Amino acid sequence: MTLIDKNLRFVVAAFALVVSLHAGKPKPPGAPAVSREGEEDYLLGERFADGNGVARNYIEAARYYRKAARKGHIGAQYNLAWLLENGLGVKKDFQEAAVWYRKAAERGDAESQNNLGTLYAAGSGVPQDDVEAVRWYGLAARQDDPEALTNLATMYQQGRGVKRDASTAFQFCRRAAEAGHATAQHNLGLMYANGEGVARDYVSAYAWWDLAAGEIVHAASLRDRMAKELTAGQLARARKLAAQRRERLNTKGKEHQR
Repeated sequence: MTLIDKNLRFVVAAFALVVSLHAGKPKPPGAPAVSREGEEDYLLGERFADGNGVARNYIEAARYYRKAARKGHIGAQYNLAWLLENGLGVKKDFQEAAVWYRKAAERGDAESQNNLGTLYAAGSGVPQDDVEAVRWYGLAARQDDPEALTNLATMYQQGRGVKRDASTAFQFCRRAAEAGHATAQHNLGLMYANGEGVARDYVSAYAWWDLAAGEIVHAASLRDRMAKELTAGQLARARKLAAQRRERLNTKGKEHQR
C-alpha cells in the first residue's frame, strides 16, 4: 500500500514535539528502599502527599520526606527531589532536586537515574550535558525503566549525546512500548509509519497508536487518519493486532500485581 505524502504526513519531527523528555512520577506507597532508616518519616510524608487519612498537604509531605531523605531513605530522596523539581510544598529548586536525585541515583534507583538524566538534558539545576543525560538514561534503561527507555530512544533518534541511530532508537522504544508506556507506543507508531529504524508498516503503526490513544490525544488523531487510508482488510488486521497487544499488556499487569 502506498500513502500519498501530500495527503498524509507522519513526520518524525512530531517525535520531539509530542514526546519531549519524560521525568517520572512520585514513588507509590511502599516503594522499596535500600535503607529502612527513615521509614516512619517516609510513610508520614506519603500520608500527607496522598491525603491518606489527613488533608493533602505537600508542605508537610516535603518536611517528612526531607527528614527521611537525610537518613538515607531512597524513596524519600526521590520524592523530595520530585517535589523540589515541581515546586509542590517547597519553592521550586532544580539545583537541590538534582542533589537528591543524584543521591538516590548513585545507589541504583532507576527512576532517580532517569529524572537526573532529564535535568541534564534540559540543563535544569545542572549544566546542560546530553552525554551525561544519556549515561543516566542508560543506567536506568538497564533496569528496564520505561521512562528511561523512552528517553534514551529519543536521544538516539535525535542524535543527542550519541551518534544518531534510528535502529537503536527503535529497539529502545519498542521495549518501552511493550512495557505499556503510552509515549513510547505513540513514538513507535511514528517510526513504523515513517520506516524510521524499521521497515515501514502502516498496520503496526495503527496498532501502536490505538494502544496509546487512551492517554495521548495526538496518537488518537494519527490512528484515525491512518484508518482512512487502510483497506478494510488492513484495518481489520490492525485492530486485531492492537487487541492482541492490549490483552498481552493486561496479562502482564495482572502478573505484576501478584
